[in-house]
Amino acid sequence: MRDTPDPAGAIEGVVVARPCGCCGHHEIGIVTGSGEYIPLRPGMRVKIIDRPDQLGDDCVR
Repeated sequence: MRDTPDPAGAIEGVVVARPCGCCGHHEIGIVTGSGEYIPLRPGMRVKIIDRPDQLGDDCVR
């Protein structure tokens, strides 16, 4: 794992859970501003910039 982030390859979005199209289980991923869904996979690096206790009342918990 690298110690420094790669800003050129960074992806920004919101974490969501959605049903898998194959078997129906829920998978976790990121939806980008353009609506693209990117599934999170083991080994991916992530950076959390908003903590749940810092989000507003409209946050789904």
